[in-house]
Amino acid sequence: MKFTGTILFVSAAYLASLVSAEPIVSITSPLINTRYKAGSEAIISWINPSVATIPQIVLAKGKSNALQPLHVIATNVNAQDMKYVWKIPFEIDNADDYAFELGNSPDLAFAGPFTIEGGVGGNPASSSNTTVGTANSVPAAAPASPATGGGSAPPNNAAAPASAASTAGTSSTSHSASASHAASAATKEQAGQAVAAIGLVAAFASQFF
Repeated sequence: MKFTGTILFVSAAYLASLVSAEPIVSITSPLINTRYKAGSEAIISWINPSVATIPQIVLAKGKSNALQPLHVIATNVNAQDMKYVWKIPFEIDNADDYAFELGNSPDLAFAGPFTIEGGVGGNPASSSNTTVGTANSVPAAAPASPATGGGSAPPNNAAAPASAASTAGTSSTSHSASASHAASAATKEQAGQAVAAIGLVAAFASQFF
């Protein structure tokens, strides 16, 4: 009896630790099934922020239980602004399973699904609103002046490192967001398993009362 009670207490404490994470804000817009046109502005609004700064806002796509991050819209957003306006690029695929994610796993707030239509396809990372890889941007070097005496100037390869750095920054952000999703999904699965275990233990214990 005492042993069973100890198991129930430990299981309950473990479950509480899994589900303790809460959304950092309560999103009020967009609502489910909102429809946007490519080229228009999407207003992301929220209330009750529990943090001073929202680490990032991400455009994601897919089923609610298997969202895939596509594009970091903004980083380090002031939570007290209560909204963020995103200019939807034309270079985006038409779909009805987009979503916004605010924060980092496990402290995420979700809004969606919503529809974007009228796009011409392509990678939304080309939008002027993107913040991915800006820290790695390197200005293109000016063309080298011809050497005195008719010598040929060496080829200008300064742009190559800049391109590689930008690609590395984007790849790193994508991998980080994917890892964040995997951790969030694993946490939810562990919580479900813990609930099932508590139910079984409780049913077993009831036979002795």
